[in-house]
Amino acid sequence: MWIHIVIFMVILGAVLAGKLGRLPPWTGNPKGQKLFILVALAGNIIGMLLTFQSGKDTVYSSGYRMEKAETGAYEEKFNVSVDGKKSGSLYVQVPEKETEESGEEPAAEKKLSEEQQREKELQDMIVQYNQKKNDPQYYYLPDEWNGKHLEWQQPGDTTGSLLSALGLVAAAAVVIAQKREEQAAQARRREEMLMDYPGLIMKFTLLVQAGLTARKVDYGKRKDGKKRAAYEEIRIACYEMDSGISEAEAYRRFGERCGQVKYKTLSTLLIQNLQKGSRYLSDLLEKESVEAWEERKRKARVLGDTAATKLLLPMIMMLLVVMAVIMLPACLSFYGG
Repeated sequence: MWIHIVIFMVILGAVLAGKLGRLPPWTGNPKGQKLFILVALAGNIIGMLLTFQSGKDTVYSSGYRMEKAETGAYEEKFNVSVDGKKSGSLYVQVPEKETEESGEEPAAEKKLSEEQQREKELQDMIVQYNQKKNDPQYYYLPDEWNGKHLEWQQPGDTTGSLLSALGLVAAAAVVIAQKREEQAAQARRREEMLMDYPGLIMKFTLLVQAGLTARKVDYGKRKDGKKRAAYEEIRIACYEMDSGISEAEAYRRFGERCGQVKYKTLSTLLIQNLQKGSRYLSDLLEKESVEAWEERKRKARVLGDTAATKLLLPMIMMLLVVMAVIMLPACLSFYGG
């Protein structure tokens, strides 16, 4: 039962830490925090219900008898208390194990630990007690032996506690997986924006050289209908300018939202164009476009080398398969002949 209380305390601590903003970075956004609380709480409640149903320890203070199954022997675990003092745990097999002659040294000559010696004495006592009972249907655990009161305790089912612990672990795993997914999405977004930058800056340069001002440049929707992060950020900047935000502030926000050095450079050029005039804007954009394409070529070469490295393992596996196809018939014919 204690594990359910601990898990409830952990969930309560997570809720309070979320309210105070003290949660570690791996917990992710508020959505991930709520998901953690829901999964952990659901697992703990289900586990607690199982514990209440069948997870309580059963104490037998007046002895206990177990039915001898016709299908064969079975084993149960009991905790034994002698005169109120816990004496340890004991596995009882019904019917009792029969001693077999072997070449091992006698048990009396073996050095046993204190716990093993206590367990051996209890097992011998149970065997002697049942030999006196000589009941073909039941196997007995006595409540008294040599003037000492025995109390047998059968441990309850721990499935509920295990389920609660697994629920807590699953909640943490779900949050971590969600955080990694968000990081992967951000990485894909950054990579996509870097790949789109050369084409974007080239189009921007052509439109400016055609006589349009930076503010009047509108990319519209892509022909394939797919949303690209860089184009969406430009669209947001246009909406901001239409809503009354100054052009320089819109460019500055555009660079911050993109979070890439290239896009911050572009926003800086546009802001300088507002402050110093557009006399050299076309030349600066053209120079930036050339540098962007050179960077794009270098990136393509790196990706090509990476792809070749990743293909090395499949090529080796294919080589092994071809060698097996060629050599196996030869070996079979050689040994067969």
